[in-house]
Amino acid sequence: MGAFEFGGQAGKFVYNNLSYLFGMGYYILPIVAILLAISLVKEDGRDLSKPNLIGSLILFLSSLGLVNLIFVKGGVVGEFLSTPMVSLFDVYLSGVLLVALAIVSLLIIFNASIKFELISKLIQAVFKKKENLPDGELAPLETAAIDKAVEEQNRDLGFKISGSGIKPKIEFKKDEGEGFMPIITRRSGKVWVPPPISLLEGDRGKPGVGDIKANANLIKRTLLNFGIVVEMDEISIGPSVTRYALKPAEGVKLSKILGLQNNLELALAAHPVRIEAPIPGKSLVGIEVPNTLKSTIGLGSLVSDEEYTRSSLPLFVSLGRDIAGRSNFANLARMPHILIAGATGSGKTCAKDTYVFSENGMLTFDELCPLPLNSEVNYALRVATRDGVETTSKNYNNGMCDFFKITTNEGLSIEVTDEHPLWVIEDGSMRWKNGGSIEIGDYVAISRGSKLFGELEKIDFMPSPNKTNKAREIKTPTTMTEELGLFMGMLTADGGLTINHRVVYTQMEGEVLDIYIRLLKDLFGITAPIIAKSGQSNKAKDVIVNSKHLKEFLAHLGLTSARAQEKEIPRSIRQSRPEVIRAFIQGLIKNDGHISRLKGLEITLANKKLLQQLQISLLNFGIVSSIHRKKVKFYEENSYWRLTVYGGEFVTYAKEIGFLTTDEGNRAKQVLALHRNANKNIIPTLSPILKKLSLMYREMFARLTNKGWLYQQNSLVPKYSFNSLRSYASGDRNPSYDALEKILDFYKPLSDSAPYKEVSKIQDNTFYWARVATIEKTFGEGYDFEVPGSHSFVGNGFVNHNSVTIHAIVTSLLFRNPPENLKFIMIDPKRVELTMYNGIPHLLTPVVTEPKKAILALKWAAKEMERRYTILEASSSRDINSYHEGTSKEAEVMPFIVIIIDELADLMQIYPRELEAAVVRLAQMSRAVGIHLILSTQRPSVNIITGLIKANIPARIALQVSSQIDSRTILDTAGAEKLLGAGDMLFLSGEMSKPKRIQSAYISEKEVKAVVKYLRDTYADELQDEINFSTENTSNSIFSSSVDEDSFDGNDDEMYEEARATVVGAGRASTSFLQRKLRIGYARAARLMDMLEERGVIGPGSGAKPREVIGATQSTVGDESIDANMEENTT
Repeated sequence: MGAFEFGGQAGKFVYNNLSYLFGMGYYILPIVAILLAISLVKEDGRDLSKPNLIGSLILFLSSLGLVNLIFVKGGVVGEFLSTPMVSLFDVYLSGVLLVALAIVSLLIIFNASIKFELISKLIQAVFKKKENLPDGELAPLETAAIDKAVEEQNRDLGFKISGSGIKPKIEFKKDEGEGFMPIITRRSGKVWVPPPISLLEGDRGKPGVGDIKANANLIKRTLLNFGIVVEMDEISIGPSVTRYALKPAEGVKLSKILGLQNNLELALAAHPVRIEAPIPGKSLVGIEVPNTLKSTIGLGSLVSDEEYTRSSLPLFVSLGRDIAGRSNFANLARMPHILIAGATGSGKTCAKDTYVFSENGMLTFDELCPLPLNSEVNYALRVATRDGVETTSKNYNNGMCDFFKITTNEGLSIEVTDEHPLWVIEDGSMRWKNGGSIEIGDYVAISRGSKLFGELEKIDFMPSPNKTNKAREIKTPTTMTEELGLFMGMLTADGGLTINHRVVYTQMEGEVLDIYIRLLKDLFGITAPIIAKSGQSNKAKDVIVNSKHLKEFLAHLGLTSARAQEKEIPRSIRQSRPEVIRAFIQGLIKNDGHISRLKGLEITLANKKLLQQLQISLLNFGIVSSIHRKKVKFYEENSYWRLTVYGGEFVTYAKEIGFLTTDEGNRAKQVLALHRNANKNIIPTLSPILKKLSLMYREMFARLTNKGWLYQQNSLVPKYSFNSLRSYASGDRNPSYDALEKILDFYKPLSDSAPYKEVSKIQDNTFYWARVATIEKTFGEGYDFEVPGSHSFVGNGFVNHNSVTIHAIVTSLLFRNPPENLKFIMIDPKRVELTMYNGIPHLLTPVVTEPKKAILALKWAAKEMERRYTILEASSSRDINSYHEGTSKEAEVMPFIVIIIDELADLMQIYPRELEAAVVRLAQMSRAVGIHLILSTQRPSVNIITGLIKANIPARIALQVSSQIDSRTILDTAGAEKLLGAGDMLFLSGEMSKPKRIQSAYISEKEVKAVVKYLRDTYADELQDEINFSTENTSNSIFSSSVDEDSFDGNDDEMYEEARATVVGAGRASTSFLQRKLRIGYARAARLMDMLEERGVIGPGSGAKPREVIGATQSTVGDESIDANMEENTT
């Protein structure tokens, strides 16, 4: 108390003397006394012993020494202790010794001891980890803290929770390829050194699951409301979703739980919710709810996993982590082929599929300038911005990140990141607002378009040679014209490209049919197309052109197949002049749209993407349209969408686009004669600033008289003017741009005021203000421009991405196998995904990008398969593994061959039969000789993933798809339509009855390039010609012979010559005729008919009429190739 002058004279005397002796140590004295008392209480009040007193004294004196060393305020005693120590040991060592004395004194006071054994074990464990961890390898995650937290939460909630930190016991069993020693080790004694794991990134982020207990209770209560009694069981937290497992009461039908999916989504405020009933191997039902925050699974954490590193399987691939957070791997040798289909939905700033108005046309970032992840390039491009047309200076790819997909009431959407600003209007002022801060109900600026179009004129198209019949070649336009745009618009609406080189157009209006037939003649010189009845309809007609050249030309321009869901505005149209785009829209609207006599323009389609492209194209002309879901009678699943152009926007449409036929023009005149509501010209949230102007005006200029409002030198203003202004200022009405111009004219005396200038800025801009209707969280790859002027650009669109799964599989194989053990044939028609692997020693040939060479590569693989079977037969080996185990070092080396096709759909459109036959043949027989297929497509239609392909490839990976039909196409079951994208997938192998949900590993392009660079540098000085491609029928290289010399000829079917002789001799040909004469099945007979038609032996089919037998010479049949297939008669 004396230190605080509350101890009187005695306290003051004690404080002065003790502070002189001990300095600041005066305050340590009571602390030491308290510690001594605590030690006595702890020992059940035992008597004060000498060790306690000695320990307390040592603690006090060592503390005085430390105080004097640090603060030089240890009093006389502290100075006496510290001075000799400093002279002997210096300051730092003296401090260490005094701290050690303090710790020893505390141990003496409390009669405690240090467990040196525990410390020794801890130090050994730390150093052991460091010793066993190779340079650059990822350290395993500590799970003790997770286990403890999970146990505590289990006790609190009353049910079990499993998290990603809990790893099951790994059991290793003998599998196909087990114990296979790399060839390089067996043959030369070299040790394969894989790329360092430091090249790959680990997991990023932690999953956010919200309130687990509240969600579990919501699920239980929601089911109880419908009379379903359940008990909650374990909860599994995965990277993307959390699964709530529940046990229904006896007698509850699982179909009742499955039928409540929408109710659960409503209760949990989560979408999509997937129900797994039952969970395989358990008597439980799983409710899978998306996490509020996702975690990214890095490939580095999987390839460093114990299960991966301890396995000796050469084709052991990393898939990802399941719902419980466990690592999942698969043996490609056992599958033995994989089909990957779907899209990962997927950047910083804007999604890469955002459409940009530029001098090159309406293209996405990825179409304008594709970049590797997390990279940038100097890039000058004129683009539409907030302030008009400006030039960019750089283009950025900002990697993979989370987006907010913001959709307006009109159905226009844009995907932006949290920090990316949008131009908004609030309380009468315009400003930037971050995408993560945008809320439903906000108004964002949508540019009406700067009318910035592309200037595509010349068409660089080179048709494939037609050696068999030059007369059947067609002429093709060399420039983009309005007629060609109109033709493509009509064909996009009600036609498209089909198999067998057919171009089909369907229409029931005679006037429109005449236009299409005239365009065929004027553009291509086709004067006699086939016109047939369309299906069961008595009115609609099919206009069919059998021409490979026409199909190739239209595919070159970007026209897609006739399947409704696959259609889009061709890239060549989006890059063209406004006149060509205008003609395309006229053709599209005439076929699929109509003009309502009371409203305006309407077009209804099942393809939302095509409508969104049309919506953005119209926006560039200054036309605002809306997209909404359209309910169709007698359809349970209403997957139709309607685009509408009403009111004042229809006036702009009539002026900017126009109409194709006179009938459309007459109906449009009737609509234009009606009252038009230009509701898209309304400017919201102006009432606060207009109210300020009103008050300022009244205070400065106005006075009310019996004749009206008098202001500005006795000029009279009618009362209704102020009534109208009052309604705007109060917020009862929102002004249009025309009304705002009149308001500014009225308030012109206030032109120098800040509110007037703010309103003037709004009036000058060419925006319309769209109300935000929905906001969703998405994930993907993104781009951004640098625009030095306004630092803005105009972009609208949505995201779709694939191929990350393939990179993860390829990279995990590269980490396990030397080039002598594994070879790749990579086929990438898109030219952007797999070409980065060029140069690695594992490639048999550079990445194949041409469809013709892709077919030859598959044909070579089939011949290599047959050659390997011959070798296995000679060595009496069952498969490639037993061959390598039982043969001598001098025997021929047979490495595994993995064939990867990144976009199956692109090849199927050009060579459907050849590709299907090659894939099926390899899939059926190549497993034993070490040849495996990995097929990938973003378009999971039955035309791409045929029944034969599915039957021979049981292992499938389904990524996010748009419909349940696509999910059934891939997996033969629903579920993929409920996936979240961004690598969320369903994996089904031949050994599984139900697909398993897995979050696939993510590997960035930067990581892939680092691995590729390492492999290139490591094998830069070594020869890469160890694998011999030569066979008896081919030369030393896969592609050494030309396509014309080595292609699919009559030898593809040994009965071709007999079939040709049969039909030529009989003078007639049909599938049933060949079945009877040759005693073969329907499938083989149909294939022979197709081959006969291709080689010009018979004519094309014409309904129920018999085919014409043309005949063919022997020499002609023998020399034909893929590229020289017979053109059909189109003239």
